Amino acid sequence: MWQRTSFGARMRLTLLRLLVLGLAFLPTMRAGEAMVDVAPELRGAWVTPDGPWDGRAVLLFHGMASDMDDAGGIFRQLAGDLAAQGIASLRINFRGEGDARRTRIESTFVTRLEDAAAAHAWVKRQGGVDAARVGALGFSLGGPTAVITAARQPGWFKSIAVWSSPSGDIFALWAENQTAQRALREGEATEDIPGWKQLTTKREFYASFRGFDFDAALAKYSGAFLTIRGSADHVANRDAEMVRILSARPASAPGSGTASRPAEAVLIGGADHIFNVFQPELGHAGRVRALTVAWFERTL
Repeated sequence: MWQRTSFGARMRLTLLRLLVLGLAFLPTMRAGEAMVDVAPELRGAWVTPDGPWDGRAVLLFHGMASDMDDAGGIFRQLAGDLAAQGIASLRINFRGEGDARRTRIESTFVTRLEDAAAAHAWVKRQGGVDAARVGALGFSLGGPTAVITAARQPGWFKSIAVWSSPSGDIFALWAENQTAQRALREGEATEDIPGWKQLTTKREFYASFRGFDFDAALAKYSGAFLTIRGSADHVANRDAEMVRILSARPASAPGSGTASRPAEAVLIGGADHIFNVFQPELGHAGRVRALTVAWFERTL
């Protein structure tokens, strides 16, 4: 989803354009799925298993300027996969960006964190949810959203998985993005996205990432962690460093013990940033979904 030297441009060139093209392929709403008001102006889809349910639930955080179903409807499909294995899920549209038709991004990273917190609070209020068995999945920019939320609120997530996540100093990732730099200088910037539309982002969006460091946040997280990435992802692969950071956690940390809080990385050969969701014959999207469901079955 970013150009080779740009954090934001490739994201919009790939995820947003393909997301729109993929809307026609979304499955119809399944039994057990309900659209809900999570908080003012924050909508979500709550999916519960049709059969027995032991209270496990996962929050799904979409990527930049995507929506609750994400590229090709992969989050919607994942919600069904999780429900089939007895795990509920809530996926949300982040305020100010969670609409594939939107041409102006009004969100910030801070509002993303606020929405993630609101989603967690909403899930905890639902009957049958076991608050000690809640997990989170972040796709692309949803990865830092999940990890930094977990660092701020220890104990919220027993298990986290991230797909194609950036890491390190989040603000620094925009340094070579021409649109981001123009918005920071001039207040906003509009970019023509080939095959889709114009997208306008603001200074406030980019500036809101100052002071947020994925690695520092990850070091504060005490639960189970899985990162999955394709070998053709244009985002820098620092997954081994993520595992190293978590392996260095002291044994006295909450939930100590490698069996109760594993840290693992999976690289899918040949897969791109969005796991080739529009080429299902390659099997990458199906594999990332299967790996994620198995992960939450094991760690929640």
